[in-house]
Amino acid sequence: MFSFRVFGSWALLFLSFVYFVFASASLELSKRRVSELGGRLFFEKGKVVEVVLNKTQVEDKDLALLEAFPHMRDLSLESTRSGDAGMVYAAKLPKLEWLNLYRTWVGDEGARRLADSKSLKMLPVGETNLTDKGLVHLSRMRQLTYLGLRGNEVTNKGVLHLGKLIKLEGLYLGETRVTDAGVRALLALKVLKKLWLHDLPITDESVVTLSQMKNLQELHVYATKISAGGAKGLQSALPKCRVIHESLTN
Repeated sequence: MFSFRVFGSWALLFLSFVYFVFASASLELSKRRVSELGGRLFFEKGKVVEVVLNKTQVEDKDLALLEAFPHMRDLSLESTRSGDAGMVYAAKLPKLEWLNLYRTWVGDEGARRLADSKSLKMLPVGETNLTDKGLVHLSRMRQLTYLGLRGNEVTNKGVLHLGKLIKLEGLYLGETRVTDAGVRALLALKVLKKLWLHDLPITDESVVTLSQMKNLQELHVYATKISAGGAKGLQSALPKCRVIHESLTN
């Protein structure tokens, strides 16, 4: 019995050593691959906490390397060919809080995979293939504090799902297909502080809605159909908010 216990202890130590060696080798290979792709790594107390791969040749298959960075909080894939398949790796990162997917190939299926993340808080996903269907999935991410949808094929129908994101403090809807009706749905976002609605066909009808959003600190409504009088009324109704409109001097 004594020999068996001794053998068991040595076996456990050996397996632990093998795992350590394997994990170390995997980490070094992943670091090297990021460098080969032209990316950058940022460290904190010896741990990789941020990876920037903007405008590199990274593809979905390369994102498997992310598993070697379990302490990563920030990941930027802006202007890359990253798509839906790669999002399964991002969703598995237990501490990821910020994921920049601006101008990537991510679409509705990628949104479905990302919705499994419990840590992600900030998600710029503008100018991608995301549509209203993708917002159904993202609405499950109740922990989100920022969502960027600039330039996507998002309509009033999709905006209705955003009311479930009760912690949302920043929302970028500029250059989408949202109208006055969609703006009304934003009243459900009680803690919203920053809102981008530029380059939308919204009118003074939205002034009535936006005037009720007293927590707003920054509001972009330039390049819309909101009149100078409407913009002035908005600034008056929201004295603590910086309203950005062509007719106003900020």
